[in-house]
Amino acid sequence: MTNIARARELIDEVRRAGVSDFCVCAGSRNSPLIAVLDNTADVRLFSFVDERSAAFFAIGRAKQSGRPAAVVTTSGTATAELLPAAVEAFYSSIPIVLITADRPARFRGTGAPQCIDQERIFGVHAATSFEQWSRHAPLHLNIEFDEPLIDDDLRR
Repeated sequence: MTNIARARELIDEVRRAGVSDFCVCAGSRNSPLIAVLDNTADVRLFSFVDERSAAFFAIGRAKQSGRPAAVVTTSGTATAELLPAAVEAFYSSIPIVLITADRPARFRGTGAPQCIDQERIFGVHAATSFEQWSRHAPLHLNIEFDEPLIDDDLRR
Protein backbone atom coordinates (compact mmCIF):
# COMPACT_ATOMS: atom_id res chain seq x y z
CA MET A 1 0.00 0.00 0.00
CA THR A 2 1.33 3.46 -0.82
CA ASN A 3 2.12 6.12 1.76
CA ILE A 4 -0.70 8.28 0.39
CA ALA A 5 -3.20 5.42 0.60
CA ARG A 6 -2.13 4.62 4.16
CA ALA A 7 -2.32 8.29 5.15
CA ARG A 8 -5.77 8.58 3.58
CA GLU A 9 -6.96 5.47 5.42
CA LEU A 10 -5.70 6.83 8.75
CA ILE A 11 -7.22 10.30 8.23
CA ASP A 12 -10.54 8.74 7.21
CA GLU A 13 -10.55 6.60 10.35
CA VAL A 14 -9.76 9.60 12.55
CA ARG A 15 -12.54 11.58 10.89
CA ARG A 16 -15.01 8.72 11.51
CA ALA A 17 -14.04 9.05 15.18
CA GLY A 18 -15.38 12.61 15.12
CA VAL A 19 -12.25 14.65 14.44
CA SER A 20 -12.60 17.65 12.15
CA ASP A 21 -9.96 19.96 13.70
CA PHE A 22 -6.36 19.10 12.81
CA CYS A 23 -3.43 21.03 14.28
CA VAL A 24 -0.59 20.49 11.83
CA CYS A 25 3.15 20.88 12.37
CA ALA A 26 4.61 20.39 8.92
CA GLY A 27 7.74 18.38 8.37
CA SER A 28 9.19 16.10 5.76
CA ARG A 29 8.17 12.76 7.27
CA ASN A 30 4.51 13.74 7.76
CA SER A 31 4.11 15.14 4.24
CA PRO A 32 1.80 12.27 3.16
CA LEU A 33 -0.58 13.15 6.00
CA ILE A 34 -0.47 16.86 5.22
CA ALA A 35 -1.00 16.23 1.50
CA VAL A 36 -4.07 14.12 2.26
CA LEU A 37 -5.45 16.70 4.72
CA ASP A 38 -4.92 19.48 2.17
CA ASN A 39 -7.11 17.50 -0.23
CA THR A 40 -9.82 16.59 2.28
CA ALA A 41 -13.07 18.51 2.49
CA ASP A 42 -14.80 19.35 5.76
CA VAL A 43 -11.71 19.57 7.96
CA ARG A 44 -10.29 22.61 9.71
CA LEU A 45 -6.52 22.89 9.54
CA PHE A 46 -4.51 24.96 12.01
CA SER A 47 -0.84 25.40 11.18
CA PHE A 48 1.84 25.54 13.89
CA VAL A 49 5.62 25.71 14.00
CA ASP A 50 5.82 24.48 17.60
CA GLU A 51 4.47 21.03 18.49
CA ARG A 52 3.83 21.88 22.16
CA SER A 53 1.69 24.84 21.14
CA ALA A 54 -0.21 22.73 18.62
CA ALA A 55 -0.98 20.06 21.19
CA PHE A 56 -2.23 22.49 23.82
CA PHE A 57 -4.29 24.28 21.16
CA ALA A 58 -5.84 20.88 20.30
CA ILE A 59 -6.77 20.46 23.97
CA GLY A 60 -8.51 23.84 23.82
CA ARG A 61 -10.37 22.91 20.62
CA ALA A 62 -11.51 19.61 22.14
CA LYS A 63 -12.69 21.32 25.33
CA GLN A 64 -14.52 23.99 23.35
CA SER A 65 -16.21 21.68 20.85
CA GLY A 66 -16.68 18.59 22.98
CA ARG A 67 -15.19 16.57 20.12
CA PRO A 68 -11.70 15.15 19.77
CA ALA A 69 -9.09 17.28 18.00
CA ALA A 70 -5.94 15.96 16.35
CA VAL A 71 -2.29 16.99 16.23
CA VAL A 72 -0.16 15.90 13.27
CA THR A 73 3.63 15.92 13.67
CA THR A 74 6.72 14.66 11.97
CA SER A 75 9.14 12.17 13.52
CA GLY A 76 11.72 12.15 16.28
CA THR A 77 11.87 14.86 18.89
CA ALA A 78 8.80 16.52 17.36
CA THR A 79 6.84 13.60 18.76
CA ALA A 80 8.43 14.01 22.20
CA GLU A 81 7.22 17.62 22.32
CA LEU A 82 3.64 16.33 22.61
CA LEU A 83 4.21 14.65 25.98
CA PRO A 84 3.21 17.57 28.25
CA ALA A 85 -0.14 17.98 26.48
CA ALA A 86 -0.69 14.21 26.45
CA VAL A 87 -0.25 14.11 30.22
CA GLU A 88 -2.56 17.12 30.68
CA ALA A 89 -5.24 15.61 28.43
CA PHE A 90 -4.94 12.24 30.19
CA TYR A 91 -5.50 13.69 33.66
CA SER A 92 -8.20 16.08 32.43
CA SER A 93 -10.07 13.41 30.40
CA ILE A 94 -9.77 15.37 27.16
CA PRO A 95 -9.93 13.46 23.87
CA ILE A 96 -7.06 14.42 21.59
CA VAL A 97 -5.54 12.32 18.81
CA LEU A 98 -1.78 12.47 18.44
CA ILE A 99 -0.82 11.45 14.91
CA THR A 100 2.93 11.03 14.55
CA ALA A 101 4.78 10.21 11.37
CA ASP A 102 7.71 7.86 11.78
CA ARG A 103 10.59 6.37 9.88
CA PRO A 104 10.35 2.65 9.08
CA ALA A 105 11.04 0.38 12.07
CA ARG A 106 14.24 -0.89 10.44
CA PHE A 107 15.88 2.48 11.19
CA ARG A 108 15.38 2.26 14.96
CA GLY A 109 18.59 1.79 16.89
CA THR A 110 20.78 2.61 13.89
CA GLY A 111 21.59 6.24 14.65
CA ALA A 112 19.44 7.47 11.74
CA PRO A 113 18.42 11.13 12.17
CA GLN A 114 15.06 11.85 13.79
CA CYS A 115 14.65 8.17 14.62
CA ILE A 116 13.57 7.43 18.16
CA ASP A 117 11.25 4.79 19.57
CA GLN A 118 7.94 6.61 19.12
CA GLU A 119 5.50 3.73 19.41
CA ARG A 120 4.87 3.93 23.15
CA ILE A 121 6.51 7.26 23.90
CA PHE A 122 3.50 8.50 25.90
CA GLY A 123 3.35 5.39 28.10
CA VAL A 124 0.13 5.07 30.08
CA HIS A 125 -0.94 8.59 29.06
CA ALA A 126 -2.27 7.57 25.62
CA ALA A 127 -4.02 4.61 24.06
CA THR A 128 -2.31 3.26 20.94
CA SER A 129 -5.29 1.90 19.02
CA PHE A 130 -8.92 2.75 18.42
CA GLU A 131 -9.91 -0.46 20.23
CA GLN A 132 -8.20 0.75 23.44
CA TRP A 133 -9.38 4.36 23.19
CA SER A 134 -11.99 5.46 25.72
CA ARG A 135 -12.42 8.92 24.09
CA HIS A 136 -11.70 10.39 27.52
CA ALA A 137 -7.93 10.58 27.06
CA PRO A 138 -5.37 10.86 24.28
CA LEU A 139 -5.02 8.39 21.42
CA HIS A 140 -1.57 8.03 19.83
CA LEU A 141 -1.44 6.82 16.23
CA ASN A 142 2.12 6.34 14.97
CA ILE A 143 2.41 5.74 11.22
CA GLU A 144 5.61 4.72 9.44
CA PHE A 145 6.41 6.17 6.02
CA ASP A 146 9.24 5.06 3.76
CA GLU A 147 10.82 6.96 0.88
CA PRO A 148 9.59 8.31 -1.45
CA LEU A 149 7.17 10.03 0.88
CA ILE A 150 4.71 11.28 -1.76
CA ASP A 151 4.31 8.09 -3.75
CA ASP A 152 0.85 8.25 -5.30
CA ASP A 153 -1.73 10.53 -6.88
CA LEU A 154 -3.56 12.64 -4.29
CA ARG A 155 -6.88 12.59 -6.15
CA ARG A 156 -9.39 10.00 -5.04
